[in-house]
Amino acid sequence: MRIKAYAKVNISLDIIGKREDGYHLLEMIMQSIDLYDEISIEEQKEGINIKCNRPYVPTDERNLAYKAAKLFKETYNIDSGVNIYIKKNIPVCAGLAGGSTDGAAVLKIMNNLFNINASDEELMELGLKLGADVPYCIKGGTALCEGIGEKVTELTRFKDKIVVLVKPPFGVSTKSV
Repeated sequence: MRIKAYAKVNISLDIIGKREDGYHLLEMIMQSIDLYDEISIEEQKEGINIKCNRPYVPTDERNLAYKAAKLFKETYNIDSGVNIYIKKNIPVCAGLAGGSTDGAAVLKIMNNLFNINASDEELMELGLKLGADVPYCIKGGTALCEGIGEKVTELTRFKDKIVVLVKPPFGVSTKSV
């Protein structure tokens, strides 16, 4: 089973406070863009294996796709394993939610692959355990995201707008920002 995991841009981002745990309280408008990774998953006997077309992308428990598969298996008591293939097109450390969207895609594919039938809201709640952008990446499109990003309200899509992205030859970790 294969799906496209779309990158996102922040159209606006306002910091409105800070939580005791260090997370900022935000109001932001996010938009999916036509840049995507391709995520494929096949069921296997056991374990979680990841392969990626980019050698610099970790394929172990550091990868959010791995964490998503592990969380999904634990949450829904799935004994089978999965082979995950990531065709990485979204630049890493670019603020485009490349890891988050891959994690969200894994949750969505495994939901279908194992016939769990969890709602988007249930997947978003699960995704929040992986990262603040993951709930938005479950839904995609145009949305107002509040809190740390977990409150997602769908907005009217921006139509026929062009976004030009320029990625310098270095990255910035979301955690460090």
